[in-house]
Amino acid sequence: MAAGERSLLLPSGSSTAITVTLGSFTPAPHFWDGTEDRWPAVMALKGRATALYGAGLLLPATRAFSVALRHAVIAGGPPPLPPSRAHPKADLHAGLALCQLRLGLPAAAAANAGKALALRPGHVKARYRRAMAAAAMMDWDGAAEDLGEVLRAEPGNRAARRELGVKVMGLGWGLEEPYG
Repeated sequence: MAAGERSLLLPSGSSTAITVTLGSFTPAPHFWDGTEDRWPAVMALKGRATALYGAGLLLPATRAFSVALRHAVIAGGPPPLPPSRAHPKADLHAGLALCQLRLGLPAAAAANAGKALALRPGHVKARYRRAMAAAAMMDWDGAAEDLGEVLRAEPGNRAARRELGVKVMGLGWGLEEPYG
């Protein structure tokens, strides 16, 4: 509604209509204004989501990661984000990707892992999860490329070695134990 605009309201259960006229309008503040006090809530939600996943509560953990991400968008401020905000947000995307992998949603998992990598290119867990999502979607080249990057960052990563070895031997891909 704009200033001076009128609206006719008919409350439920009533036969009498009410006319409302808007006298003035206050524009909404920018969504990032007043964010300093919101970031601790994001971190608390991240902890809760992680604890839910650790307890084996997959659906509540998925929802908690999603809610924490929505709060992080508001609390993070305008882009580009400083590392103190970008890294936890990348962790949230990576956590959501893990939940989505477990729920059998590889396309969504790949998208969230990609968002985590956009915020933090060296995020090894996000790269591994994107590789597992690619494998689940039968994108063998993409999966092998991401697993290679994981092994370049962490040469001793047993999960990536196992997955890459399984592909090289032509036995298929497993999703039994996504890299924690």
